[in-house]
Amino acid sequence: MTGLRHLLEASLFALLMAVTRFLPRGMVRAAGRFAGDLGRLLDRRHNAIALANLSHALPDLDRRDREAVARKCWRHFGEIVLDTLTFHRLGPLSIGRDVHYEGLQHLKEAHALGKGVLLFSGHFGHWELMALMQGHIGLPLSIVARPLDNPRLEKMLATLRGSSGNTLLHKRSAVRAMLQVIRSGGLTALLIDQDARGDGVFAPFFGRPASTTPTLAMLAIRTGAPIVPFLTLPGADGSWKIIYLPVMLADRNAERAGEVQRITADCTAMLEGWIRERPELWLWMHRRWKTRPASAVE
Repeated sequence: MTGLRHLLEASLFALLMAVTRFLPRGMVRAAGRFAGDLGRLLDRRHNAIALANLSHALPDLDRRDREAVARKCWRHFGEIVLDTLTFHRLGPLSIGRDVHYEGLQHLKEAHALGKGVLLFSGHFGHWELMALMQGHIGLPLSIVARPLDNPRLEKMLATLRGSSGNTLLHKRSAVRAMLQVIRSGGLTALLIDQDARGDGVFAPFFGRPASTTPTLAMLAIRTGAPIVPFLTLPGADGSWKIIYLPVMLADRNAERAGEVQRITADCTAMLEGWIRERPELWLWMHRRWKTRPASAVE
């Protein structure tokens, strides 16, 4: 039965890819917003999680405002999911039309140091687009991703993600693989805003401790690689702006545990600032604060 379900899911994905080849990207995005509305109505559990998260994180918003942010959030993620099906249309000629850059000099300066580059962001904006375009600007990424449960669908998505020259790293052996990439002078990127369970360190996030991956900080300390924050913002015309911010460096002479905590907290605070500016662009449906410090559980 699982095999049949996987086949049906992959067939639907292939059909959607075929259909989007003949549709304007604006129409695809509109269909994505409709899919987001449908998802919000059908997936009540995750919508309830989004509203609860918004209530804790942004208490100044009243109920109507929280519901409005959640609705925009669902539409946004529906839009970017379907937009990935149009990635085959994007290339170097898309720069200046579909994609604009700001702060690209920060990434180039970091790469010129010859120590590899650690980019970071969160499930904010259109991170998949940023990753795709890295290959088209001549700085391809090695991307860490958890394989989908459906191997047929995973193969198709991997083809899309790697179409511009990016390399996919299996999450199970990610740290070792990322070390190799960094030591060879390559670039890798991490999204640091998912609950890291017992493997994380706690960093303040909207006033509550959130279990956060320490991998970014540990790699920066171990290798000396510069950290480059990035975010993606939508334009009114349907284009996207990819923004790179100034380089962050680890203090390799500092006490290790304290430096891991500092870097993780600083990066998390930066991400929080972006979300406060554009809350509808973040994945509120995720149980970000699921893991709690032992002192809070007792």
